Amino acid sequence: MSTRRAKQLIYGALYIVAVLVVCAGIYFVFVAPSIVASTPPVCTPSTCVPTSTALIVPGALTTFITSPGRYTFLAQVTNQSADYGAYELDYAIDLYDTSGTVLQSIPAQSFIYPSQTEYLAILNQAVAQPFYHAALVVTGVSWLTSSTIGTIPAVGPGQFALQNVQASMASTTVSVGGQLVNTAVATYEQVDVLVIFKDANGNPVGVSETQLGTVAAGTTENFSVIYPNEPNIDPAVNQILVYALR
Repeated sequence: MSTRRAKQLIYGALYIVAVLVVCAGIYFVFVAPSIVASTPPVCTPSTCVPTSTALIVPGALTTFITSPGRYTFLAQVTNQSADYGAYELDYAIDLYDTSGTVLQSIPAQSFIYPSQTEYLAILNQAVAQPFYHAALVVTGVSWLTSSTIGTIPAVGPGQFALQNVQASMASTTVSVGGQLVNTAVATYEQVDVLVIFKDANGNPVGVSETQLGTVAAGTTENFSVIYPNEPNIDPAVNQILVYALR
């Protein structure tokens, strides 16, 4: 091979390398950033907002007859997400006939915290016709991250305290009343006091609740929860639950 030919090959190779370097620079400076910017980031369970209601799982549902043609329902739901809670939990009690046809749907709304199992009370609902069974159906969820919605408030140190709780029986009603003290540093915009009335064996025979509205930090609010006087209710045996949303 002549010296001239060798020089041509060397210069040609150097030219190709230079072109590749320039093209690579243009790609990494101008093209690659735009591709990265337009590609949605891969998220993890803690950063992906749930896209369905499947994480809210209905549990047991109990039906109580409060008067002729009127029913009260006690349902249980669990939020299986540890990273998201719902400040609006839309649901309904669907009433079915023997063929599985929905006869009536009773809508309601609540809230739920991450990894929380809670009771829902749907009180004294008029039912137009007899039904075979009832089921809770989750219809919508407005999610919030766990860092925004906070942790589950409950009766206990640094949250809520119950004082002077008394149960009483009248001729037609049974009631549980007392004071709820907000011992937390936070103000809660919605506070519900739910009472499950039970018989002497601890079996639920009724449920009722009252909504206190806003309860500021360090304040005390009176509450009273009333339910029709069923003969099996033991006024000394009841379960008081407090649900609160900031």
